[in-house]
Amino acid sequence: MTPRARPLREGARLATRVVLAAVAAAAFASAPVRAQDATTADAAPPRTEAIERASGDRAGAATSQEGAVGDRDGAVAPRETAIAGALDDYARALEERERGARIAGFARAERGFARAAAEGAHNPSLYTNLGNAALQAGHLGPAVLAYRRALALDRAFPDALQNLDHARAQLPAWVPRPAPAGLLDTLAFHRRISPSARALAGAGAFAIAGAMLALGLRTGHAAFRAGAAVAATAWLLLTGSLALDARRGDARPAVVTLDETLARAADSSLAPRALPEPLPAGTEVTLLEDRSPWVRVRLANGREVWVAASGVTPVEPL
Repeated sequence: MTPRARPLREGARLATRVVLAAVAAAAFASAPVRAQDATTADAAPPRTEAIERASGDRAGAATSQEGAVGDRDGAVAPRETAIAGALDDYARALEERERGARIAGFARAERGFARAAAEGAHNPSLYTNLGNAALQAGHLGPAVLAYRRALALDRAFPDALQNLDHARAQLPAWVPRPAPAGLLDTLAFHRRISPSARALAGAGAFAIAGAMLALGLRTGHAAFRAGAAVAATAWLLLTGSLALDARRGDARPAVVTLDETLARAADSSLAPRALPEPLPAGTEVTLLEDRSPWVRVRLANGREVWVAASGVTPVEPL
């Protein structure tokens, strides 16, 4: 390596480390702290029917553990009560031999997990539990929605990923399904960092680029100029990701949660059907336009249709 190339490389390394540290700090600072929800992290009931026997005892044990959490001077927080009751209902449903009683038990567990979510217990485990209970109760739409919400909080949450695949497999073969995550999804790091964190990190990268450029001009060291170039590149990537999000407009992921939702060619009940069959609950779509009481959605295969707004539930906000 030539003497001139060495400082260039060292400056690039320094700038890269500083910018990455800024991005990580911004992402950490923007992450919501949910310490009170940690009691549900290890309380996941069985993931699917296929592994029910292996996980049932663990779910039952978690029930007693959750029931004891949060009892302070005889007062139990509402969401902790809901979680404990839902886990108990789920464990009891697993032991039921009669099909009707079993489904009713899972439905009670589903309502309990939903109450906990309504009380603010937003974490991947809770939404996975909600999806499990809904799936076992035969409510495919709410199950898919719950798994998608779990993955909105943690894109790599393994139970939610596995269970979502299991739920998708129960849809009719003609229903379009989202493609598996590919290379572009892997490289799209900006989707894992909130816009506010990216804006903060971008501002930091811009400041670092300016400071290093000033030092490079003042001292004449090529290392500072190289560092400024790296920081400026990071700033461009971060601000570019914000611009990309802005171009997406109001497009939001959603799930059809009402059975037999008719898809039409326009926002009118008199418009012809856009599809020969109604969309079943559990169909994943993207919300494009809201003309109450209708919404325009895009199916996973790219086709755009109009459906009743009451039949579709956005994945976010949670």
